[in-house]
Amino acid sequence: MSNTPAIAASRSVTDRKHSRRPPPHGETRKAAITGYYTAQAQRLPGMSVVTVQLGQCGNQVGRELFDVMCSDAQDAGRKTHSTAGWERFFRQTTQGDLEARAVLVDMEPKVINHSMSRAAKSGRWRYGETSHFSQKQGSGNNWANGYCVHGPGHRDAVEELVRREVEHCDMLAGFIPMMSVAGGTGSGVGTFVTQCLRDIYPSAFVLNHLTWPYGTGEVIVQNYNSVLTLAHLYQLSDAILVHENDIVHRICSQLLKIKQISFSDINRVIAHQLGGVLQPALTPDSCGAYSRNPLGKSRTLRVRIQPETA
Repeated sequence: MSNTPAIAASRSVTDRKHSRRPPPHGETRKAAITGYYTAQAQRLPGMSVVTVQLGQCGNQVGRELFDVMCSDAQDAGRKTHSTAGWERFFRQTTQGDLEARAVLVDMEPKVINHSMSRAAKSGRWRYGETSHFSQKQGSGNNWANGYCVHGPGHRDAVEELVRREVEHCDMLAGFIPMMSVAGGTGSGVGTFVTQCLRDIYPSAFVLNHLTWPYGTGEVIVQNYNSVLTLAHLYQLSDAILVHENDIVHRICSQLLKIKQISFSDINRVIAHQLGGVLQPALTPDSCGAYSRNPLGKSRTLRVRIQPETA
């Protein structure tokens, strides 16, 4: 028998060994590594964030935030950034519509109905048809009424809505409860819901967004509501992001030159600032890929830097 095929195969292997290109060095090597990790990151599912909008203020600011996120997500000029952005805050329905990863909670239906109607009329995105909960009686600007009465009384219904949203996520990064600290539903029910999120999802990152009332606000007990809210959230939240109405009002007046400032103007400014914080970004260690998990990553760092107790 002839050994010609074996010799040919041996020569082929030898030729491949000698013809292999040397490993890249310097900038070429850096570019190759960056391209590899960018491709790997794009294959991974993005980390999703579930927003919980609580009370009148939380629902109004939340709707403005999703408007901002949707505008950026539909920017055709930045396809990679858009993909990383919309999958974080939206899910795509079977009809191809963008549906917000959000749960709407209020003790009065008026604001929720208005928010859902405005979102649907925009034609760009909408809320889920069953992702909201409301009652016909408010909390009366009373933190204790929201935290001790409405919160425990409707706990199962709200937790079920959150569970459904979480099940729609491929990978959950965390939650963003949005609320005001002046009223009873936002502060009281919001604090109770945050406590439930921490108990049920202990490894998820919880970023509370608080709207701080005007110094001369209309709610006479707003100082008590604010102190009670902060006292609890300090123990429950991974991070607290606060927007003060007085400062945002000054931005509208002095920087944007708005003469007749409305709450819509204030909510829009807050939403744009939140969009700048929460949108995907390029970081030094992201290897050229947009960071898709800022909340979960921060959660990991937070756990690691806690000092050991004796």
